[in-house]
Amino acid sequence: MPESSRKSAARSRVLYTGEILAAAQAGIPRDHSIGLDACRSEQSQFRALLALGYLNHGVDYDGPASWHLSALSSYTVTASPRFERTVIITKVPHNVAQRMLPGPVGGSGLPGLRLEQCRGYGSYTLRHMPTGAELVITDNPFGRPVGTPNAPYFDCLTSDAPLSVAEAEQLGRVPDMSVDARRLLAGVFCRITTKDPCGAWAIGNWFYDPLERPGRLDRLHLPGCRSLRGFGDNWELEWEAGPYPEDLTSALTGSVIGIPGASAASTLGHLEVTLGSATLHLRSARSCAAKRQSRL
Repeated sequence: MPESSRKSAARSRVLYTGEILAAAQAGIPRDHSIGLDACRSEQSQFRALLALGYLNHGVDYDGPASWHLSALSSYTVTASPRFERTVIITKVPHNVAQRMLPGPVGGSGLPGLRLEQCRGYGSYTLRHMPTGAELVITDNPFGRPVGTPNAPYFDCLTSDAPLSVAEAEQLGRVPDMSVDARRLLAGVFCRITTKDPCGAWAIGNWFYDPLERPGRLDRLHLPGCRSLRGFGDNWELEWEAGPYPEDLTSALTGSVIGIPGASAASTLGHLEVTLGSATLHLRSARSCAAKRQSRL
């Protein structure tokens, strides 16, 4: 019997994402694309906020860097985006959930994120109240919350807690972004752990090089500063350590794994990725250092 289009798309997806086949199949949409970017509007908004938090580190502590979501680089995770929810599969779900959820008296965490349910000993269902988006963090490789309802292992805000004044102010400082920019930034977050099955590139959760390429290991285990800033259609991502910009553009624009409609170009010696009317300019200190070294 011929393989279904859904399973065929899932097999292509797992080559890049590292999901098991069943988890990838759960993320395949009706058009049988690989599904990393097919999602509800609230999920696109939510993932763009995750990208803002994740890609700001060591800078601008009045903005998304104060959420400390960049700490997710310290954990082994697999992003498994679905149409109706974002799923993060990890062996340390308690650590990841605690990093992402605001505490009962404030502090770091994504503003407006709330615990909806803890199940078993490693599954969390979270709800982002301002967007309504659902996030699942679980150690179940299928990406499904499993087990009976349970109390969490740490103190956090639950879904009955309204958005605080401080959280509203934090979200109010987030720059406006166009629909295309939102899709582009959401796409970056959904690819933080992807790698090319042929060994040409890897993102490595912005922490290390899974391919262990010669000459690319210096400073790569240091997260360094990361900065994602912009407004409307124009955004700039600047960072000090891995990945190389070429790896990121390959993940965002590749024929199989890329965001549909995204394209890459080089302007004034720097790479940029365009999607519709939006542009993401890439500025990597590693890339600049490599260019200087090649001139010696």
